[in-house]
Amino acid sequence: MKIAVLGLGKIGHNTAALLTQRGYEVTGFTRDAEKARAANEHGITVSGALEGNFKVQATTDIAQAVDGAKFLVVTTTSKGHKPMAQLLRGHLQEGQRIVIFTGNWGAYEFYSVLRDEVKAKHVIIGETSGNMAASPTLTYPATTMMKPSKKSMSFATIPGTAAPAVVEELKQAFPEFYPVKNVLDTSMNNTNPPVHVPFCLFNITRMANGEDAQFYGECLPPILLDFTMAADAERCAVTKAIGGEPKTILELMNAAWNVNYDNIKDLGLNNPSLKSVKLPKTPYHRFLTEDVPYGYLAVSRLGKKYGVPTPRIDLMVEAYRYLLGEHAEMDGPEFDVDMAEIL
Repeated sequence: MKIAVLGLGKIGHNTAALLTQRGYEVTGFTRDAEKARAANEHGITVSGALEGNFKVQATTDIAQAVDGAKFLVVTTTSKGHKPMAQLLRGHLQEGQRIVIFTGNWGAYEFYSVLRDEVKAKHVIIGETSGNMAASPTLTYPATTMMKPSKKSMSFATIPGTAAPAVVEELKQAFPEFYPVKNVLDTSMNNTNPPVHVPFCLFNITRMANGEDAQFYGECLPPILLDFTMAADAERCAVTKAIGGEPKTILELMNAAWNVNYDNIKDLGLNNPSLKSVKLPKTPYHRFLTEDVPYGYLAVSRLGKKYGVPTPRIDLMVEAYRYLLGEHAEMDGPEFDVDMAEIL
């Protein structure tokens, strides 16, 4: 069976390698001709949680990438979701399944762009609550390191009722997936923004100075841990108000790693993958430029729309806006499609 991996960044390279290792014919799509050439000529070399050299076909032609593929696996940044959906317009085929890593409202944005086409061609759009194949590096030619993967990951679809059937279809490709009620679960119950945004904003001097600092170590003193959990409670309140089933970041992280810690600091320091995470050495990093607009800014917008106060989240959004100035990405979902339509 053919799977198309759309976006050949660090996670895209690792995802393509992982799917090849799991027995699939993989075609990778990238707009970067040099990346495509490197993958075609050298294969993808991975070390770490996955070891080996994996042969994939890479192309800069979106029509070629998706032709004949049952699953379209999207591994772009959140900012790349809408442009990728626009690029796919007119190229979807009957009965395809779209799988978006990480959600961050990706399924919502894909649906807003492709609504008529997915209905006509019986395409189902789905998203995860996190990434499977994280990597700290991508070097030439097509060489990555894969960090240990989460043991389980929630997956939701539009419409929500399709998730169990699609998870069954994906059980060989992604046995880690389990179905959840709808994309409110995957996009609102995503651990990245509730962790990355406060950790980075309150350590932004360290980032600007390029300091070497452990994310769950010195970057997370008790006072910031308390603030982080209080902001997370605001996120949970918004999730409940819009019809979702809120889970705290502690609950989500314990479930993802199959552990049972009392707080996220201890969990992070005792996790083989998380304890190696370092604070970014620049403020202009996706932990802010992606996780504010597609994470906490989205929560703030929904809070205002549904009448739920989010004072700590609003404070962080404004701090980000003023600290990063013209570099502050402030796009993200506008929620112009009725929420009931995607559930």
